[in-house]
Formats: sequence, structure tokens, C-alpha cells
Amino acid sequence: MTNEENIRFSFRSNEHEVEVVIQGPPSWVNLYRERIGLEGDIGYTQSVLGSNSDLSDGSAISKTARELPGPPPDPSRLPSVVRVVGDLDVDVGVSQLGVPEKTDPNLAEISLFLEELDEDPEPLSDNMSGDPMAESWIQLVMTLVVREHGHTSLSVGSIESLLSDRINRSGIELQMFLDRLWLLGKLERIHGGAETQYAPNPSWLEAS
Repeated sequence: MTNEENIRFSFRSNEHEVEVVIQGPPSWVNLYRERIGLEGDIGYTQSVLGSNSDLSDGSAISKTARELPGPPPDPSRLPSVVRVVGDLDVDVGVSQLGVPEKTDPNLAEISLFLEELDEDPEPLSDNMSGDPMAESWIQLVMTLVVREHGHTSLSVGSIESLLSDRINRSGIELQMFLDRLWLLGKLERIHGGAETQYAPNPSWLEAS
């Protein structure tokens, strides 16, 4: 044997009730890791003190076996999951987890909901935006989009079509107000696609 410093490789899988410990010179440990398919970033290694002079293939295996709390690990007992590439149906998997289905926001329905409100939303107590009433309307619409439709953002054009008459802002003036909310950390600005979109900060929605 060489004078390489001993290392110990450990791997544990609570899901499959498997624990593997291999100790010896790095070249020997890495060889057996490769043989049982545990090479790469799986598990962890650490240096250990001790002489290599009393380690042979047989004695090392025996020593490793004594360190395990049971019979030697049998990699063949690990269950394998084989899928054909492209065969995974993400929508079905998400549905089985109980995640609400994502639907496109229906601007006509949201507009009708706003029309049928008994009274306007209360202005927010935080006046940092300069227009707490307009901010309250935007917060209400964002809440509907996130909680009722599962979307995380809304385009400037959609916000304008829903709220321009209620908050007396449209075009560049509306964009500037949305950017102010973005600078205050209440909205996130998303670039890309045909139009800039804005997503609400969760803590801002929770304040509604």
C-alpha cells in the first residue's frame, strides 16, 4: 500500500434506509465509490488519522463492514425510476399536489368586479407613494390577479385598462407612478416580452 493519508467517505439516504461508509487511501476509496455508483458530489469525505500499513482489500472491507449498523450495503436494492425523456406530464404532477390551476386573468371579469364594489377601497395609511388612494386600487387589482388567477404580474396596459379612470393616470403618468412603487419596494418591475410588467411584493399584498 502507499503512504496516502486515509480518508473516510460517508453517504446516507434516509428515504431508502441506506448508509455507506468507506475508509482507506483516497485512490482505494474513490475506486469503490465508482464501482457502487456513488462518485462525484454525492456524500462527503473527511481525513482520518491512522496507518495504511494494516489495510489490504480484505481488511479494509472488513473494517468498513464493522462500522456499518447492519449488513453491508447492497446498491442493487436501491429502487430506480426510469422515465422516457419528454414523457413527464408536469401539469398532471402539479394537479396531484393540489396546486391551484393557473388561469389567464380575465380583464372583463375583474373590471366587472370593480364596478360591483359597494364602496371604494380605503386609502393606504402609508403615504410614501404620494397617492395612497391610487396605490390602494393597484393593490386590490394585484391581489385579485395573484390570489384568484395564480399569476404573479400584470402588464402596464392591463393596469391602465382596469384603473386609469379610477386613479386618473394613464400612459407615461401611470408608468411613472408604478415605477415609484417599484422604487419603494412595493412592486417588482419585469422587462421582456411585448410590454413591461409589474409584480407585487408579497409583504405589500399582506398589508391589504
